[in-house]
Amino acid sequence: MVKRYYCDYCDRSFPYSVEARKKHINGYQHQKLRTLHYNQFKTAREKLQEELGKEKCRRFYSGQECSFGDACIYSHLTVGDLNKLKEEVYQENEAKQCSQLQSERGDSSEPSLKKWITKKLEGGDSDPKFSIHDETEWEVVFKNSSRMQSVASLPPSLIPPTPDSLLECDLQDWG
Repeated sequence: MVKRYYCDYCDRSFPYSVEARKKHINGYQHQKLRTLHYNQFKTAREKLQEELGKEKCRRFYSGQECSFGDACIYSHLTVGDLNKLKEEVYQENEAKQCSQLQSERGDSSEPSLKKWITKKLEGGDSDPKFSIHDETEWEVVFKNSSRMQSVASLPPSLIPPTPDSLLECDLQDWG
């Protein structure tokens, strides 16, 4: 059986050989698809720096159609597009500064595991989605488990726990 090389960028495979792989990787189509793939993960700041470093495409700005399209090495952004990109960079910077301030103050909007555990140990108010004493939640869980208990000859690992057994179990420290 012949080994095959699969290229994720191009979504194609071919018989594997060092020469064939090198030829494919250096090919125009592969380079174009690889660049397009990585461009979608660039931040607005990276896109802006890249566009400011390019010269304007003469064909595009003279009103003609540029045959290279997105693969053109020159910039096709208008003044309005550049302003939008600058606004995105500004918004990214604001969001980054805001998240840094929150992390410095410890004001994270998401509850951390450490905070949740300390609330549980202190018996303080907890988030309702983490409540272990919610009767309706327990009823749903154990209504389904009572059906499992009626099945004959279940191995011990598949026998569902009862509410009493869960409340009486001794928890051990892990780690």
